[in-house]
Amino acid sequence: MAAQDQKNKSPDQCLDMTDLRAEIDRLDRSLVALLSERQGYIERAAEIKGRRSEIRDEARIADVLAKITAAAQEAGLSVHIARAVWRTLMEHSIALEMERFDEIQAVQRLR
Repeated sequence: MAAQDQKNKSPDQCLDMTDLRAEIDRLDRSLVALLSERQGYIERAAEIKGRRSEIRDEARIADVLAKITAAAQEAGLSVHIARAVWRTLMEHSIALEMERFDEIQAVQRLR
């Protein structure tokens, strides 16, 4: 059976780099699907918020980072990695939300 056909191996069940890479690729596909779902909520937020100034919410950023830090510690994920990934994710999400907000406002001005 090819390594790609075997699913959900733990790291210690991977016997070679082919097995490891197949599992990492599987996880990456799952992460992309989850990030796509998250993006949908970000885009919806742009529709719900009434002012562009509401998009960057420092209190919410701090809250998310606190939750991610706790979740990372509980899951055994490096807090350094988790916080760096989420800071980047949030900054890009804020930029996307602002872009979407601006698009919505432009359409509404044309009406």
